[in-house]
Amino acid sequence: MAEPWVLISLILITLGASLATQIVNYKLIDQGATRKHKKRLKEIQRQIRTVKNPKGVVKLQEEMMKINSKMFKLSFKPMIITIAPLWIMFFLLQSAYQPYGDLINLPVNLPLFGPAISWLGTYIIFSLIFSMILKPLITRLGDKYAKTQ
Repeated sequence: MAEPWVLISLILITLGASLATQIVNYKLIDQGATRKHKKRLKEIQRQIRTVKNPKGVVKLQEEMMKINSKMFKLSFKPMIITIAPLWIMFFLLQSAYQPYGDLINLPVNLPLFGPAISWLGTYIIFSLIFSMILKPLITRLGDKYAKTQ
């Protein structure tokens, strides 16, 4: 296992990358349109449960597909903007952290990971954790700030 500062530095880099990505997403995605689409999707899901007519279900599913397509288009621009810096960061992280080998030793042998987790697995795990925490936090803070303006 690598020294603790190696793991801590990777976690901090992951936090910074997750924070930057979430901020870019919040700034570039139309939050009002996203909320409207999500609300409509929930309504359609409720309607699908109550509709008995198969043709009615198909019609609702087609509407869901159109809304999901619109939501994908909304998120495409931030994805294009963040993907190049993230790829560069991955190459830099690989060259910096690969020599340290496994960063986290596990008490059990996990499928896909084995008995230890490398820099990439560590980055992915902490990125998921930070994104789950930061996305709602940034959305709430951004909405609160927008209301005060």
